[in-house]
Amino acid sequence: MPIFEPNDYFWNNHWKEGKEQKWECFAEAVRTIIAEAGGLGISEGTMEDKMIYKALVHGKKKITDT
Repeated sequence: MPIFEPNDYFWNNHWKEGKEQKWECFAEAVRTIIAEAGGLGISEGTMEDKMIYKALVHGKKKITDT
């Protein structure tokens, strides 16, 4: 993949509502590009969701604890 360098067109046309900082918009764009190039789906799960899942899988947390 080539280096992705956002320009004025990107910022003017792809800055989404709710994204307060440029890095959030940039990160989402790169995530989408990588997912599309790799034929991958995009999860809306958060890091907190992942940590809870890991704790459940490793027996460190019970389902009723969530």
